[in-house]
Amino acid sequence: MNKPISAMEFDSIIPADDVCMSIGLVCQSQRRALRHYLLPDGGELTVNTARNEWAIKNPDSFGTASDLARKFDIADGDDFSKAMQMVEKLYSERENLPLQFPYSPISRPAWDFTETCHPKDTAIGSMITRIGLSMNTVRLFSLEGSLPKARGKGSERVIAFRCGEDADNFITFNGKSFRQIGESGMTVFGERRKDQVCMVYENPLDFMALMESVERNGVYPVLARRYHIILNGRKGIREACEYLKANPDFLEVRCFMPATEAGARLFTAINDAVKGTAINRSDLYRGYGSLLGKYALKVPESYRKWREAQRAQSIKADERIVRQSEPKPNVSNRPMLSEKKSAIINRKDGGLKL
Repeated sequence: MNKPISAMEFDSIIPADDVCMSIGLVCQSQRRALRHYLLPDGGELTVNTARNEWAIKNPDSFGTASDLARKFDIADGDDFSKAMQMVEKLYSERENLPLQFPYSPISRPAWDFTETCHPKDTAIGSMITRIGLSMNTVRLFSLEGSLPKARGKGSERVIAFRCGEDADNFITFNGKSFRQIGESGMTVFGERRKDQVCMVYENPLDFMALMESVERNGVYPVLARRYHIILNGRKGIREACEYLKANPDFLEVRCFMPATEAGARLFTAINDAVKGTAINRSDLYRGYGSLLGKYALKVPESYRKWREAQRAQSIKADERIVRQSEPKPNVSNRPMLSEKKSAIINRKDGGLKL
């Protein structure tokens, strides 16, 4: 039986922010250390990640991670094991988050993408929140709609980014992979200006991860004035190279490709198109593999240390059980029928002893 987890222990291990995500709350925006979540009743919950505390207005309430677990009824009295299990599921997802999501080979005609609107679905919001983005950022650059599932019956809600020259073409994301709607091509954001910096990304999530970061740190207006190109696969790289060749009036062309062999090939293609003047900015996410990898939420070190201590205790307990359950050797002094017997002379009376 697992040992109960106390409120003090839970607060020392788990950030209040991760409790919000584990119960499916959607992050609407973030500014520096403050993350703002939408509550089911329409209210707002704010987490101060620097202080590891949360607060709700009207009516006023505030507290730590354990207080939040109690508020949402995911604690059993003074035992927070249930809340810990929910957060551990979230951490498992984080540890398995790929550096680069795959592109599905299945594409759909444009008319298959229906019920489009600005992103508001709770499931979409929860998915976006768990990879480190806020809904305000996603609403600026994407739409939400229904798409037939790649396998099986029914449909699924996805976020979509316009691509190519036709406004009916999209690249979509369902939390697991990108899928094409209509014709493929590159995605662009921003208006052309004089002496402008052009920034090139491999996929929409890397682009939005950077936009989330600059919004969080209050420098979004600087990035908003730049021109952004998202490649979205093979056809997009061809389009981007042709576009950059035809527009030599960019002040700089900065590339943010994944730190993979494929990413290196993409940078080489862009660099060749601009006569060797492209700037590789992979130094911004060295050690993380991609922009999304850098800005995605991480498993806290406090949890890793706690989990390692739990494993060590479990190993020691297993060793004790093994030692206690080892049978003692059955030693008997009674001779067996087939045993040889020796005769010994008694020194006092001279009699024989067997």
